[in-house]
Amino acid sequence: RAAALGGVLGMRTEVAPIARDIVRTLQRIYRDRNVGFQVRCPDGLAFAGESQDLEEILGNLLDNGAKWAKSQVCVHAEPHSGRLHILVDDDGPGLSEAERQAVLKRGIRLDEKVAGSGLGLDIVADLVDLYDGQLSLERAPEGGLRVELTLPLAK
Repeated sequence: RAAALGGVLGMRTEVAPIARDIVRTLQRIYRDRNVGFQVRCPDGLAFAGESQDLEEILGNLLDNGAKWAKSQVCVHAEPHSGRLHILVDDDGPGLSEAERQAVLKRGIRLDEKVAGSGLGLDIVADLVDLYDGQLSLERAPEGGLRVELTLPLAK
């Protein structure tokens, strides 16, 4: 977070290795649920920021996706208009517009039956904001939740 606030030049964190490492961990955690993961990210694509921050962002989003998915979570990253564009989609029940607004508030949990603190999306939103990025929640093509991020792209 300090790096984001300080605007340290030259920070470069490749996205694909971070996403693959998180997916390997989540595959073990959610093996009993048979959730499949896809990482669609070109090698060499990099975030202009700290690796721990990207790990926190993707870890929270992929974990949330896995908690709610019926069978599939996909992370897709690509350069777009000089920025890093990341989508995390799941095929779960999704959220209504009102629910999408509510879950971005600190400590809000829509379903107390699912493990978690309600802080994950709030942490993601804070980190995205520190990097002057954008975060939006939409309906995924598969019917679940789509989290769309725009972050600084490393050159």
